[in-house]
Amino acid sequence: MLNRIRQSIVYRIGTLMLLTVLVALSSMVASYVISDAAENDAAAVNLAGSLRAMNYRLAATAPAGDREATRQVADQVARRLQRVLDISDFVADDSSSAAARYTEVQNHWQQEIRPLVESVAAGQTPMNSFQLARRLEPFIGEVDALVSEYQQIAETKIRLLRVVQLGSLFATVLLVYLSLYILHRSVEQPLQQLTDRSMSIAQGDVDLSPLDIDSEDELGVLARTINYMSDEIHATHRDLERRVQLKTAQLQKSHEALDFQYRLARRIGEGPLQGAELEQWLSEFSRLADLENLDLCLMTPEGEAPYEHLVRGFGNNHCDPGDCQVCVSTCGSTVEGDQRNYRFPLEVDKRNYGVLVCSLPQEEELDEEQQQRLATFADSVTAAIAINEREAQERRVALMDERAIIARELHDSLAQSLSYLKIQVTRLTRANRGEQVDRDQVQEIIAELKEGLDSSYRQLRELLTTFRLQIGQGGLRGILEQAILSYREQHPQLSILLDYRLDEIPLTPHEEIHLLQLVREASQNAVYHSQGDRVEISLLQGVNHSLEVQIRDNGIGISDAPEKRNHFGMSIMQERASNLDGELAIRRRETGGTEVSFTFVPDYARNREVIWQEA
Repeated sequence: MLNRIRQSIVYRIGTLMLLTVLVALSSMVASYVISDAAENDAAAVNLAGSLRAMNYRLAATAPAGDREATRQVADQVARRLQRVLDISDFVADDSSSAAARYTEVQNHWQQEIRPLVESVAAGQTPMNSFQLARRLEPFIGEVDALVSEYQQIAETKIRLLRVVQLGSLFATVLLVYLSLYILHRSVEQPLQQLTDRSMSIAQGDVDLSPLDIDSEDELGVLARTINYMSDEIHATHRDLERRVQLKTAQLQKSHEALDFQYRLARRIGEGPLQGAELEQWLSEFSRLADLENLDLCLMTPEGEAPYEHLVRGFGNNHCDPGDCQVCVSTCGSTVEGDQRNYRFPLEVDKRNYGVLVCSLPQEEELDEEQQQRLATFADSVTAAIAINEREAQERRVALMDERAIIARELHDSLAQSLSYLKIQVTRLTRANRGEQVDRDQVQEIIAELKEGLDSSYRQLRELLTTFRLQIGQGGLRGILEQAILSYREQHPQLSILLDYRLDEIPLTPHEEIHLLQLVREASQNAVYHSQGDRVEISLLQGVNHSLEVQIRDNGIGISDAPEKRNHFGMSIMQERASNLDGELAIRRRETGGTEVSFTFVPDYARNREVIWQEA
């Protein structure tokens, strides 16, 4: 029972309410019982008091000799004495003082007073009223004592009722005060603390002292739960703060690593990395990755020993220069003596350029993120070396292509011109061997030799100009405008017009060079051989993303056999057209003059068509 009261506020408050109700019920029951017991006390006092008056009536009636009246009064006294006994709280044989007093009055009345009164009324005992009254005074005194007894009994009950009511009132006030105290101490104060703590937790303040509620009831359980919850939340906040700080540090390191990789990639794109600069990048990577001992060995694909060995920190203590191939071909983690070595080969397209080695004490290991950073750095170094090698190879290929172009140009121009001149020299020799020399034929051959030499010299100058040609910032349009301006200055009698509409067409350098040479060759033929006064050059976009190039003049027109002498440029234009997979057409215009038309599809349009077909 006590445990239930101590462990439950509801049970405790219910007990107090039950006690209050019991006190109230007890007070009401006691008041009812006492009131019920005192119900006839007033009647008994009145009856006892009326006996005194009846005695005085007997003292006045009996000496007068009225026996009937005296008898009636005596009967009334006897009935009232019996009535007093009937409404009293005791019986005649009770041992209480009131019962003894009543018995004494009853016996005195029956044994002495009533016989005396009846005797006086019958005249047997002569006695006047005064004498009879004096004789009745002891009995009247006994009746007064009986009345006093009844008054004391009534007063005792009233005092008892007052005590019961006062006790009930005190008990009720005490229970109410105790209830309020318990509610204040066990409910209001803890509930206020719980409310304040809940508001603090709702505002995010969990770093508070524990609730001082040491009880076993529901609020105590709730307080301990909130204390535990606050501790858990506070611990969770501390753990989250620690994780946030750790994650922030990791993100900072990741940001630095990404920035490092970005700067390294940008630097790789700018040009080749030299050994000293690569050593600086290795030192910066070592600092960012918190790795002190790094070895970077760079080897040629055919070599057996590194041509560059960059060491950060102490490096690999077990590095054996005579066993480089084993080190380069080994990948992953290996334990060598007191060291644990992680190797990352510099490989691309099955070609090995060296190895990156990270050395740690034997008991330590790299985490996954550090291994990823090492692998990324190794890939970047590999890409830098591969790009450098590829650029060198591209330069070698470009040099060979350029030499092949020079050889082809010489073959297609000067070589053919020289062959033609050699043939003319042979003709001239034969003409001079005869007995009779045909002067006209010799003069014709000499004129053709002169014209061939002029043509060869002109072709040589064009080849020199071609080999020195560079397309600047103005692009194809700019170099064409410069060439036309040069033609106008050299041949002011000619009207040379340019219609260029390829500003929005992306052309590759290869396409621009061949277009430029083709236009220059056709325009030179028009300037030097057309004998006209107008040359029109147009570069337009045709159907299906093709490009159309036209060079027209208003001269004498091309001959019926254009492949005859001094037309070696036509074969060169044909070859340039085939390099662009285009179609070249040279024809005589109906209105007079010659038209050179060239049509081809640029690379961007071909790639777009391939993508559309695949889609």
